[in-house]
Amino acid sequence: MNASTRADIRRARRPLGRRGWWAMSSLAAVMLLSFLASLSIGDTVIPPLRVIEALFETDGGIRMVVVDWRLPRALATVFFGAALALSGTVFQTITRNPLGSPDVIGLTTGAYTGALIVMTTGGGSGLAVAIGAVLGGFATAALVALLIAGRGALGYRIVIVGIGVSAVLAAVNAWMLLRARREVAISAAIWDAGSLNGVGWAQALLPIGVVTALMVVLWLSRRGLWLIELGDDIGTSLGGRMGLTKAGLVAIAVGLIGVVTAVIGPIAFIALAAPHLAKLIVKNGPAHLIATALMGATLLSLADIIGQNAVPKHALPVGVVTLVLGGLYLMFLVVRTARRRF
Repeated sequence: MNASTRADIRRARRPLGRRGWWAMSSLAAVMLLSFLASLSIGDTVIPPLRVIEALFETDGGIRMVVVDWRLPRALATVFFGAALALSGTVFQTITRNPLGSPDVIGLTTGAYTGALIVMTTGGGSGLAVAIGAVLGGFATAALVALLIAGRGALGYRIVIVGIGVSAVLAAVNAWMLLRARREVAISAAIWDAGSLNGVGWAQALLPIGVVTALMVVLWLSRRGLWLIELGDDIGTSLGGRMGLTKAGLVAIAVGLIGVVTAVIGPIAFIALAAPHLAKLIVKNGPAHLIATALMGATLLSLADIIGQNAVPKHALPVGVVTLVLGGLYLMFLVVRTARRRF
């Protein structure tokens, strides 16, 4: 093992450090504050201390608002935001491309296609739509993998091929919507906007459980991500089975994005931006997964708060808010890159 390889390993295993721990603690605090704000702010504003009291009450109108109406939605934003962010970091690590997130390479669109097939063929129950979305995500991942098979720069090819597959699937989705019954088309179009409206305990509990299980499996598989970051040659020399490791991690990531898309529809920006923002805090190592999950949870929670309160008496779908934020973020990246070059 040469000096360069040893340096890469030391860099990947570098401890978080005092500054990193402070940053992580601050991020966790912001996430908790946004979670509390989502329970407090709404048509009826409830003081934060009263919100905390309501969580431990057994009855009363305030408890109904906080626990029965707002809490499942707030928990969904935390867990689903973390799931989207972790899915993004897996694909960006495997592709070694900052644009290699599920919403860019077509997996989110593919999940929507799977759900739309179920909706338009008459099997539109919640469980059937969820299964269709997950299967659509896996089918799209398999198609992209088939199209990029061969030699060349994986990171660039997967983004280009993914964008092409996403465009084709978007056209297929539009065609299915045009041929669908009016009520089905309206329902699918609303779902396509990405919305947490109507998410209660019945809709949130099972998906949160599945997402939590997948995140635990991803944490247990963090060594595989570390080996991929080092490169296939170094990873193989350290005993990793890189092909099997990548396939397993892709399955976890597609499962995460598929479950979230099945419940609240396609959500842009979180999977793309959260890993980048988390790297400002943690460069490498297992702590990067924690920072990414916290960042994703915070972003989706804040986006939902903005969507519910930005326009009086008109709640915006959270997917619309994240799409706007994503556009602004991409414009910022383009401007910053242009300034660095010139």
